[in-house]
Amino acid sequence: MSYVGAMAATAAALAPGGAGAASVSTATRTLLNGSLPTYLGTATALGAAPGTLRAVALIALQHRDQAGLLRFDTEVSSPRSRLYEHYLTPKEFIARYAPSVATTSAVEAWARSFGLHVASVPSNRAYVYVTGTVAQADRAFNTTIELFRLDGTTVQAPGRALSIPSRFASVITGVDGLDTGDVDHPGNITETPPAPAYVNAPPFSSYWDSSPATQAPGFGGRSVLPNVPEGYTPQQVEGAYGVSKAIAGGLDGAGQTVAVIDAYSSPTIVQDADEWSQIHDLPMPKLTLEDNAAERDQPEGPTVPSDVPELGGANLQDPQGWFGEETLDVEAVHTMAPEAAIVVQSATSDENVSLEMAQNHVVSNGLAQIISNSYGGSDDSTDSTSDGYWEEAAAQGIGVYFSAGDEGDQTDGGTEPADRSVDEGANSPYVTAVGGTTLEIGPKDNYAGEQYWGTETATLTSGAWGPLSWDYGGGGGTSEAYAEPSYQTPVVPKQFADYWQGNSNAESGATIPGRVVPDVAMLADPNTGLLIGETEDFTAYSNPLGYTLPGDTDEFGQYRIGGTSLSSPLFAGMMALADQAAGKPHGFADPVLYSLYGTPAFHEIVDPSSTVAMVRTNYDNSTNASGGIETLLRTTGATGTLSSIPGYNDSTGLGSPNGLSFLSELAPDSKLVKRLSH
Repeated sequence: MSYVGAMAATAAALAPGGAGAASVSTATRTLLNGSLPTYLGTATALGAAPGTLRAVALIALQHRDQAGLLRFDTEVSSPRSRLYEHYLTPKEFIARYAPSVATTSAVEAWARSFGLHVASVPSNRAYVYVTGTVAQADRAFNTTIELFRLDGTTVQAPGRALSIPSRFASVITGVDGLDTGDVDHPGNITETPPAPAYVNAPPFSSYWDSSPATQAPGFGGRSVLPNVPEGYTPQQVEGAYGVSKAIAGGLDGAGQTVAVIDAYSSPTIVQDADEWSQIHDLPMPKLTLEDNAAERDQPEGPTVPSDVPELGGANLQDPQGWFGEETLDVEAVHTMAPEAAIVVQSATSDENVSLEMAQNHVVSNGLAQIISNSYGGSDDSTDSTSDGYWEEAAAQGIGVYFSAGDEGDQTDGGTEPADRSVDEGANSPYVTAVGGTTLEIGPKDNYAGEQYWGTETATLTSGAWGPLSWDYGGGGGTSEAYAEPSYQTPVVPKQFADYWQGNSNAESGATIPGRVVPDVAMLADPNTGLLIGETEDFTAYSNPLGYTLPGDTDEFGQYRIGGTSLSSPLFAGMMALADQAAGKPHGFADPVLYSLYGTPAFHEIVDPSSTVAMVRTNYDNSTNASGGIETLLRTTGATGTLSSIPGYNDSTGLGSPNGLSFLSELAPDSKLVKRLSH
């Protein structure tokens, strides 16, 4: 991400000897702080990129009357304000806050003066997207775009900070797209195959602690541990979070629209969601696909093989990885809000610039009142480009929810305290960060307990558990990039907000007090995850699940999955119920959510009195026992530097939503909620 810096200098001083530097005007220019990729210190420099290579840049523009917009966002989102929930339409937003046509035209003319092609400008004029060559971009931004070898992949990125004419310093907030280190383009993909198959291995519990793991020793004071659940059904999750009665009574998300934003498009998303819904006795999903056939059949490149795709680094090598992500997002929203409409907004790649344009498309066109984003980056940095979209979303009554991440506090379980960080995306003060829990569901689909999802693992060897090591967990901690927002101040303990005060590991210039994440939490632990359905590729495996079809065996299958990629769309679905109950959108919900601190709206999540653990079996080949199995211990609870103290904490935030109590607090005048509560 790139942001305008305060230092101005002449072009000659900024770019001595740079490619194309002699062609740059010597007029005063302003540096874009943060425009150098953070990985440059670990990548191998290969020299200047050929000037004929393609380059793209999204030139993000500042809102008109930015200070006024932030004041309006505060008022329209604050329950005690007279402007609360008096949202703007997209047209009203453009008229009041969009960059002026004159400003946008001036930036376009400047870009064209260097030979760059203006490819698109959205209706809200949030950016000017340009394409051209490396040589043209070098001259326009007074930089040298270089080639780097990163994780076995050659990428191109600026080798020194970008700059812009100082007359645009208050207009341009950042320039994205010149760094291709966050995506890899493998070439001529002519078909989009389904994801390689994954099958959970038995034995299973049908609900929490229903099946004793007699094949393994005990742990943590228990002589016999439970086997992990096979994967919770939608009805189990609805029941545990107390909305089964509401959904059966018509509080089911009808009339609400939730958007999920992902990279690429699963070619089987409609048929998969339909078949999964039919299996689980849910209504057919109301899906709208915001992409085109060419993009669905020929994605531009690979994607991240992870529950929570990251937008940094060059190890993005699985085009099908996002297919499972998109499927999970859709089916999780559908679990909590079965009658809500779902917009699937697919970016054409997982490059930042493509996702940013997808984000803006949903917001500027008002495609949904709720957005769930199950991706993020491990770099805790400010993002004025996306923040601009989220500021507009707040003004228009759109609630934005982000997965808090699956790397805990990023200290590898506390062994690397200097690495403590929160995820980019979820760290923004204009979104709701959703953390992760381990959910215990009882025999009657009842809520039986919940802990912070922080997992340590050990392998069964010769009848005994080996040493424990940290595995994964819900993202949490204190941002060094964003200051503590006003809605957190009355609630968040100073030990979290001021975490970096006097801390030797703090980054220079760390913001104190800082924004603390997450805000809320829901089910995320993959060991107690949701059972989702997706078309998978079983070709590489012999007779998996009894299939005997010759050749290519692409079949629908179900498997348990988790991560905060699950918790974010689950919470988005919960907010769809709240919006329906209230008869209007809650928009940016953090101020009202924090106003409910200490009420029955949330399950308070604290450390259990003794270690909670379970036994999991994995197929070594991911699909069947022919490749062997391994038996694993999985614990859960606060790990690393995070804590689960009573009240607000930096592992699960305010807690998880408590069914009708949550809905009644958010919609106190709802006759439907009152009827269902009796």
